[in-house]
Amino acid sequence: MEQRDTEKKEELIPISLDNSKEADEYVFTEIDKKIKEYFPGESINKKLTKKGILSSRALPSFVSDWLISKFSSEDIINTEGLQNFLDEYLPDKSKAEQFKFNIKNNRKKSSILTNFLVVPDIKSDEDYLEIPVLDIKGKEGAAVSDVIKNNPDLLNGGSWGIGDLTYDPPTPGKKDGKIILRDFTPFRPFKVNLDYYRTVRSKNFTTLEWIDFLVKNMEYEPKSFDGIDAKLKMISRLLPFIEPRLNLFELAPKGTGKSYVFGRLSKYGWLISGGTVSRAQLFYDMGRKRRGIITRFDYIALDEISTINFGSKPDEVIGALKSYLESGTFNVMSHPGEADASFIILGNIPISEHTHRPIDTNYFETLPDFIQESALIDRFHGFIEGWKLPRIKTGSIGKGYALNSEYFSEILHLLRQDTTVTAVVEASLDIPKTADKRDATAISRISTGFLKLLFPHVRSTRDLDLDEFDTYCFSPAYEMRGIIREQLHRMDPEFTDEMPDIKVKSKV
Repeated sequence: MEQRDTEKKEELIPISLDNSKEADEYVFTEIDKKIKEYFPGESINKKLTKKGILSSRALPSFVSDWLISKFSSEDIINTEGLQNFLDEYLPDKSKAEQFKFNIKNNRKKSSILTNFLVVPDIKSDEDYLEIPVLDIKGKEGAAVSDVIKNNPDLLNGGSWGIGDLTYDPPTPGKKDGKIILRDFTPFRPFKVNLDYYRTVRSKNFTTLEWIDFLVKNMEYEPKSFDGIDAKLKMISRLLPFIEPRLNLFELAPKGTGKSYVFGRLSKYGWLISGGTVSRAQLFYDMGRKRRGIITRFDYIALDEISTINFGSKPDEVIGALKSYLESGTFNVMSHPGEADASFIILGNIPISEHTHRPIDTNYFETLPDFIQESALIDRFHGFIEGWKLPRIKTGSIGKGYALNSEYFSEILHLLRQDTTVTAVVEASLDIPKTADKRDATAISRISTGFLKLLFPHVRSTRDLDLDEFDTYCFSPAYEMRGIIREQLHRMDPEFTDEMPDIKVKSKV
């Protein structure tokens, strides 16, 4: 790969770091300064990712951030080096056919930075390679066995990285031509030290500062939110990233950034926007003997739910989904499976111009019939009131310093595996024996997610400030579950709208 060249001054575009009008009047805050000071190698000036060459490329944030880090120095971008890298390693999807033509006819090794997926085929005893950016799938691609053996993530939902590709021409009467993945370097530019991350939080940030820190890492400006409640609602979108099997609904007007958060921030999630979703795609494909996406990712988000259908047999999908949401297990034609992916349903909702609230008090009224089943909705832990978030405007987009998205997504992925926090939450809540089990589970699980996000340094009840836990973890969790409970009552009178008397334990 080409190295950045900061000696060629004529190739560099300076981005001012002062607080003048030339810097778009952005004033660097104390949070910016702390991020740059405590995460010097893992942070980036987000302003650089929104300008110039990368602004027109539909790249995930974790890739854009890495490219800016690689081809900038002191917030000056080496545009020529960046463009050369893009041309060589990141061909535009519109040039996919040209790339395939060149590799087929030149018969030389070509390298590309993108997402690769290997799909074993039991019937043919072959391992097929899929490269979405090049529209390569099925029998068009393959990977050598050592590459697969050394990179199991290629089998588990795919992996971003640099792949060395060659063309294996057809043999008359024996085999078809294929694109072969000969070598693969996973895209992991950072080594994550969770202990350091936790220490920085405990020693250098207040809780309010850390909330702004998280908002900035989601690529939004904290000052564009109207108060702490709106900020908490924004970061509640990160709960499925950080807590296993935490299932949420979010309904919001268009333009509040739902798709961006779930589709661009993390390589560990899968966003489905409209179209047909089958049981085979979600859980298990009997024909291909292939595990579904719910077993391979941290979260699955169904966006634009009103435009999604579950094919010719929706009852099969809903049945499997209800089983999974309840227990984390499913059964497809006698094939049992389990997973810990969180599940998020996203949709739009009509809002009154006068009250700025949903027109209908039944929030699910405009959603497809298969979503309006009370037994399904009861299995979701919480509801995000997306209409209380600001519409994304130019001023809402993050400026200043934030963690590189790849580093941040790795942090969330690792914190997801932390079971210590679950025990802390259970020890901190007073749950009556008469409490509805689903309500109690929902409140505990959401509280755990908030605790991981806001207080990652807490390792035991001795570390926990119960007042802060009540304010920033338990109360939002109780409210999010309360909305589900209220909506269930509106839809089906057999469901009471009464919430259990769960409380944070008093200090001893």
